[in-house]
Amino acid sequence: MGSPRTQTIADCLALVGQAEATFRNRWRLGTLRRVNADLHEALVDQIDLFNTAMVTGSDSDAKEQAAAMVRGWRAAVAALEAPLEPDDAYLVGVDWNTGTRVVIAEQSGSVGRVQSVNGERVVIVTPDEVARMVAGMTVLAEVKQFFPDAELLQVQPA
Repeated sequence: MGSPRTQTIADCLALVGQAEATFRNRWRLGTLRRVNADLHEALVDQIDLFNTAMVTGSDSDAKEQAAAMVRGWRAAVAALEAPLEPDDAYLVGVDWNTGTRVVIAEQSGSVGRVQSVNGERVVIVTPDEVARMVAGMTVLAEVKQFFPDAELLQVQPA
């Protein structure tokens, strides 16, 4: 079993992680900055305070900053829900030939968000996975290099 300090940090990270995911599964910090610059600045400051407390603070400091961080993420969600800002933490693409819907997102929780909003099954990929796919398609990568506006309309099975 870990030390009491390790358990405190784990508890704080779990608490904050859930609140943070509620925000990040839907929006980017840049969206908050555009909508409410003061809240964005306060949240970024709180992130720094939280991170410092996790590394050098006492258990009491860590718990206090974790609670403040949760309040900060909740305030950010509230600020973007009223009036409702559209989700922008992910991109959705559709291959109309097959009906395949793909979500490109850093946060895996975005899939649940897309499914709950649109009620549809989706495949999630990260930006790095998209880069690997394009890199693996040599012809596509070369065409896009020389003709950035070229559009991939169809893929034939090998």
